[in-house]
Amino acid sequence: MTNLESQATENLTHHDDDDIDDDDDQLNSQHKIVPLASEINKQDSWKKTTNQSNFDAANLIKTDIKKYVSTTIPEDHSGFIHCHIKREKEGRTKAFSTIYYLYFDGQTTDDQSLLLIARKHFAVGGHSEYFIGYNVDNPSKNLNEENSIAKLKRTTNIGHEYVLYDHQKTGKPQLAAMLYEKHLIGKGHPRRLDVLLHDTEKTTRQLKDNETIIDEWAAGHSNDLMQLRNKIPVFNEETKSHHLTFVESRVIQPSHKNFQLVMLTTNNAEHIVMEFGRIDANNFALDYRYPLRATEAFAIALSCFHNRFTT
Repeated sequence: MTNLESQATENLTHHDDDDIDDDDDQLNSQHKIVPLASEINKQDSWKKTTNQSNFDAANLIKTDIKKYVSTTIPEDHSGFIHCHIKREKEGRTKAFSTIYYLYFDGQTTDDQSLLLIARKHFAVGGHSEYFIGYNVDNPSKNLNEENSIAKLKRTTNIGHEYVLYDHQKTGKPQLAAMLYEKHLIGKGHPRRLDVLLHDTEKTTRQLKDNETIIDEWAAGHSNDLMQLRNKIPVFNEETKSHHLTFVESRVIQPSHKNFQLVMLTTNNAEHIVMEFGRIDANNFALDYRYPLRATEAFAIALSCFHNRFTT
């Protein structure tokens, strides 16, 4: 066993009691994914993330943060944008009001910028929603349907499908969708995730009432949809645990929330476009690049904060 595997497996053992989320990680600890650090990243992380792109995320955030969160990271920007999510639970039970803060992480720990805030809301009928917006005072009360820039809506009560709506455009078009595999307690592998990105500029067919881009995808109308999928973790027979090697090495603790999203290249190779996972009890690393924008990456991460285990 390598030193990285040994340290990660030790984390898996010692953090079980603390690894409790909205969707209780203790329900099935065998689905936890142990993060391994990339040796390439540890040796020379600066060279690995530099590129020839003129895109300057830090400068755009300082000059026009609203433009930044709606801008797709350019394809020639090969490095990841480093962000993290901070979760704050409010109320006596710490469950009725949860606020998520998305921060851009600069070159130093002091160089952070608040990009977006999300508030979890339970709609009539039991569907959970996340209102996503800019910084507001008292977001647990003031972030709502009227002043949010986007909304992530769960389409089923059992929480397997989510759709992201753009509140900044007429008609509130659908930007993305997340589809989780139905997960049975006791099933041997971690959850599977598919993400559909909707290019609204290429859309040629109007969606009918109550129709989603998930329906479009299922019907084979996917010309204006880009599909991403989570990278399948490797199962280690010796430690009896699932592992993922994170390129940016910023995910620290084992969790069933840890994942990498990949898109297939023209030769069917997997290209990692997003990494998400636990840093500590209420902080999560979120690193992303093309073809994602901040709003989409944030929404994808938010979709994993829900219990979708079934018996």
